[in-house]
Amino acid sequence: MWRQVRVVTFVMLVLMALVVRVGLTTFDSAGGVKGMTAFMHLLRNPAMTALYGRATSLATAGAFVAWRMGMYLALGAALWAGLLATRLTRSAEDDGTWDLLVTGVAGRRSALKTAIVVVIEGGAGVGVVTFLGLMSGSQSVVGSTQFALGLAGVAWFGGAIGLLCAQLFAPRRSASQIALITVGLMFLVRMLADGSSGGGWLRWLTPFGWLENVDSFGRRSSLWTLPLMIVPAVAMAAAWWSERRRDIGGAMWVRPDRSRAHVMLLATSWRFAWRERRSSLVAWAIGLAAMGVVVGYLTNALVSFSRSDPAYARLLNRWGYGSMITVKGFVAEICVIMALALSFLVVTLLTMVSADNLQGRLEVPLASGTGRVKWLSANLAATSLGLVVVALVSGVAMWVGVEFSGSSIALSVPLKGMLNSVSVAPLNVGVAVAFAVWLPRFAFTAMAALLSLCYVISMLGPILRWPKWLLDVSPFHFLHLVPSEAPNWGATMWFFVIGAALTTVASIGFARGDLGR
Repeated sequence: MWRQVRVVTFVMLVLMALVVRVGLTTFDSAGGVKGMTAFMHLLRNPAMTALYGRATSLATAGAFVAWRMGMYLALGAALWAGLLATRLTRSAEDDGTWDLLVTGVAGRRSALKTAIVVVIEGGAGVGVVTFLGLMSGSQSVVGSTQFALGLAGVAWFGGAIGLLCAQLFAPRRSASQIALITVGLMFLVRMLADGSSGGGWLRWLTPFGWLENVDSFGRRSSLWTLPLMIVPAVAMAAAWWSERRRDIGGAMWVRPDRSRAHVMLLATSWRFAWRERRSSLVAWAIGLAAMGVVVGYLTNALVSFSRSDPAYARLLNRWGYGSMITVKGFVAEICVIMALALSFLVVTLLTMVSADNLQGRLEVPLASGTGRVKWLSANLAATSLGLVVVALVSGVAMWVGVEFSGSSIALSVPLKGMLNSVSVAPLNVGVAVAFAVWLPRFAFTAMAALLSLCYVISMLGPILRWPKWLLDVSPFHFLHLVPSEAPNWGATMWFFVIGAALTTVASIGFARGDLGR
């Protein structure tokens, strides 16, 4: 089991170590403790605390990392652990690789026990990497230990939810989606708790709130590490209990064995590609719409705070975020951030091609006369259409949140911003198809690592004055703040040209490839 996930685990740990190291460097480059004086204004802003979490001080580099990057490190670790858990369990049952294992000497319990151990080891790895990264910057041993333990606890929570969902739902795609939605909802609860004056009690309901309450480099409330250990253990015990109450390959809640066939979207490869992605698109649309409503609702608080505090406005101008003092500018900034989520959506939808190929699901349609290029083209069309639909739904949800916050903007403002965030999609499509064709087993992992690295470069590169050639590596660096600014049509054209070229070359390789490779 460990060998199955060692590559994705290694990539994840390297990314976490890189982000921690970049955070430490950012603190030093900003002037250390003196440079953080200006950032103290951010700690009083409800919108910024909703995005990044609360912090009592920024007196050390560790405190800056925990505030500026901690919540998103925790979110990434929880999502990764959830996917890891469903891959080790539900995926193995779906494709039949557990059949001989569980009917042999080892048995079902031994297999699940091993999966739980691997998930625990992965979460422990998150904690170890975080601790070593903080210690490399000479941070407090106690604070680094508490923060690393908190991140490991959140990772264990995500893994435990994945293990439990693997027992309750089938196939793996359904189990993974429900696990990820659960983690996302927990993150949104934390955002609501930090973004409202009377909702602080909501932090008690989410592991992200428990991590925040630990305050590793501030007041240090070690008591909050207990639920981060206890709740994952309870969820894993529930998964252990549920496993004995179902058949191998089944789940606690499944559809009946016999039901009326729905063939409406199965007549052609084009319709099938849409149907195959339908559930994923619905899940992503719901998640990004919820995020859009929450962020939109925070708009009025941020803008009002910015206008009432000149020092904060000067700080935003200093760091290149001066446009955020207006409603339109803040929405434009959020839309650029949403470009990362939409990029991951593209990867999720297109790597289905490599998964279908490796697991033998393409043998029947391709042997029945459907051309390989036509099949790939159908997947590209469904992905592109679904991406635009999700982006527009997110834009409408953001507009609804802004309206409820007390501010008012035209519906066209977030829609233009979200369409601008889609402009990087042609390049993402080309790279994702290339990975899916030439590196099918690691397509999602490699693409996820590349996107994460590019986003870190675009966010921190300008602040840290990194070389221009390095900034140009990231496609996110070329996104303008639409509609506050005009779209970057030149970059959009290059995204399309490069993406089309990569897609064409990869399509030729796919057409000449063998099944299962």
